[in-house]
Amino acid sequence: MGTTKSKKRPKGSAQVRKEKRNGLERWGYDVWIRQPDGSRKRYREFIFATKADATQALAALRTTGWRTRYGVNPPEKTSHTTIKEAIESYVKLAKANLLANKTEDTPHWRDMPSHLRTLERWGEFMRLNRHVSSISKDDFVFWIAAETERGKQNQRPLKKATIKRGLNTIKAALNHAVETYADLKSFQVPRSPLTKKVDHERDRVLSDEEIAKISEALSTKPEWAEALFFFQLDLITGGRMAELLRMRWEESYVRFGTVKLYSSKTKKWRTLKAPSAATLIATRKAGSDGAPTHVLTRPDHWFRKILREASESIGIRYGQTVPGGWCPHDLRHTCLTNLALAGVPINGIKEYAGHASIVETQKYLKFMPQSVDLAANVSTRLANLANPHHHSNNNPRKRTPIKRGNV
Repeated sequence: MGTTKSKKRPKGSAQVRKEKRNGLERWGYDVWIRQPDGSRKRYREFIFATKADATQALAALRTTGWRTRYGVNPPEKTSHTTIKEAIESYVKLAKANLLANKTEDTPHWRDMPSHLRTLERWGEFMRLNRHVSSISKDDFVFWIAAETERGKQNQRPLKKATIKRGLNTIKAALNHAVETYADLKSFQVPRSPLTKKVDHERDRVLSDEEIAKISEALSTKPEWAEALFFFQLDLITGGRMAELLRMRWEESYVRFGTVKLYSSKTKKWRTLKAPSAATLIATRKAGSDGAPTHVLTRPDHWFRKILREASESIGIRYGQTVPGGWCPHDLRHTCLTNLALAGVPINGIKEYAGHASIVETQKYLKFMPQSVDLAANVSTRLANLANPHHHSNNNPRKRTPIKRGNV
């Protein structure tokens, strides 16, 4: 008894057929159609009530595919994102983020921060109607030259680090545009020409003599009392200026000798064991100084102005760009460097400073002349430990034998 072989269905005859969809019999098509790039794409749709409807829809689909493949249809218009659109999109998002993170402790609120104003100035320099996809690394070079010349004309030369921060904002806006607009998916944001270190690291630590002189100068005028308090508090805690400006009275505990600081940079709190700082704050509060809620009342530029006047009055150079000058952030350098001289381990200094990594802490530990004497004392102690004669001469348990004579 032979087996009956079923005949194969002619090729293409099953492209239009009936299938069950959601409990109902529906007509539709299942077909592969060649694409303009030569690849094949599958199309399936079973939504039709009759076979004629499904056949007509498939014919229209094939006609469209054929026209597209052979260029009969006019090419689709592609939009090109302009610099103006990219900047407006990024500024809108940046302002929303600033507003979302704004708290009652946010000092000196600005509706348009400086880095966003720099971004808008760059857009005008580049021409707002220019396409983002046309931006190259050379455009960044021309921008750096323009910013440098602008600083000279304003008689306020810009540091390369300042220009680099502006470029970082520009690159952030471009990267945001790449993620937002479809026509920029294949666009690669050019690298900054200032990727290497562009400024020499500051190596300014106040000596003990300079600290004493500046403190004495700040104490000569009663109206400088808050500047003297800030100078002392910053030296003791090594805090960032923004951390000290937002400090509240309840964040200092004189009973336990601790001070709490919140870093807007790392978004973390840290508690310092600093009895002298807690006592200093308590004394200020007892004298009814400060604001009802905050320890300090003046803005940052007021402190910089008074510190400059006091320093220059005693012949000490002041200013971040002045050769040999110091600035308020150097009080943090001075504090952390002295902690290292006192023998505090680098892990302890890292926690005291509120750094995210030890690598950042190492940048703050500067060379001091006292380090030479400290190293000499340590080397002398090690030399004595390795000298056997030194052990015998300084061992109190070892006694010289007594010679007994004839009785």
